[in-house]
Amino acid sequence: MGLLDKLQTIIILFAVGLGLLLGQVNIIEQYAETLVIPFLFLMLYGLFLTIPLQQLKKAFSNIKFLGANTIINFIWTPVIAWGLGSIFLADYPALWIGFIMLMVTPCTDWYLAFTGIAKGNVSLSTSVLPINLILQVVLLPIYLLLFAGTIETIPISTLIESILIVLITPFVLAHLTRFLLGKNLF
Repeated sequence: MGLLDKLQTIIILFAVGLGLLLGQVNIIEQYAETLVIPFLFLMLYGLFLTIPLQQLKKAFSNIKFLGANTIINFIWTPVIAWGLGSIFLADYPALWIGFIMLMVTPCTDWYLAFTGIAKGNVSLSTSVLPINLILQVVLLPIYLLLFAGTIETIPISTLIESILIVLITPFVLAHLTRFLLGKNLF
């Protein structure tokens, strides 16, 4: 177990506490929206440092896992979200739309930290990250049209920029760091 693996839980708890404290500072609260992407980048960079490329290649070949993940995240969960919304939020259309948006966009990163803490297969979990990110952005307007009768489109340039900044760049930098500093540190 590498140094980062040993300290991961402490780092995450420290970051959560620090985020809660800093969120109370007015100046940070004003600029919080601009801080999300850099901190998301740093979090994914740290997570990608712990994933050897050989395990990631193997994970992408697990079609059963990828298929189950896709069905649960993009068919089962949206139907459940619509059902719960229609039961509990029918009189509150704005909350219903917000609930649908929350439920039909599976998380694209934080589950990796918890998978690592639980000693789960982080490589396997990472393999669904690009699929989740792309499908949620592409399918969100369709879900909103089907479930809420409204549609919002996301420009393709925003999608490409998000994938490049939040996924590809930290992944490449993490593996470049692993190569340059040696595998023993991680």
